Amino acid sequence: MTDRNNYDTTFGRSILGGLQGFRHIYAGTVPPAEVQKRRARNKAARKSRRANRG
Repeated sequence: MTDRNNYDTTFGRSILGGLQGFRHIYAGTVPPAEVQKRRARNKAARKSRRANRG
């Protein structure tokens, strides 16, 4: 077993740096009306799953 940190490489640091500190990748690309429709659909699906679990 080694004590090597796999994230302590140039590649690992660049990936971690690219994933931190930026806004959400889809921010502003979906119209607000579509977001509301998706949220309503997801809420109904969650409710249905809860009911199906018993």
